Amino acid sequence: MTMDLDMAPSLDALAGLNDQLEDSLLRRGVAAERVGQVRLIVEELASNALHHGECAARGLPLRLRVSVDHHALVLELREHGRAFDPARAPMPALAAGIEERPVGGLGLFLVQQLADALDYRREGDTNIVRVTLLRPFSADLEDVP
Repeated sequence: MTMDLDMAPSLDALAGLNDQLEDSLLRRGVAAERVGQVRLIVEELASNALHHGECAARGLPLRLRVSVDHHALVLELREHGRAFDPARAPMPALAAGIEERPVGGLGLFLVQQLADALDYRREGDTNIVRVTLLRPFSADLEDVP
């Protein structure tokens, strides 16, 4: 199964896209834990593109391609913001106390930790971030779509 989802550059559109994605993945039998991880990953990557990549301020849409098969769930986010490789984001200061840590960085750290593979490339003015999650279906499912 492959889905292409276009998103207007707003947090409201992101919430709607994530709800639509969750519903679709659950109907196809993707494990609820994986669906939760997908929501977090999409939320983090898209909100970073909207704010830090300036997609929202510039009115630039985002496109999410989701592919699911028996072995993997692949998310590919395409957006036209400033160049940024989330795989190279610095590690947050996890050992520091909460009051000593700078704001930000934990979301991308979580994306890096959840992803079985995280790839980035820039084509022209487009950032393409590809996140692979292996084993998207529950182990007890007998019939995988």
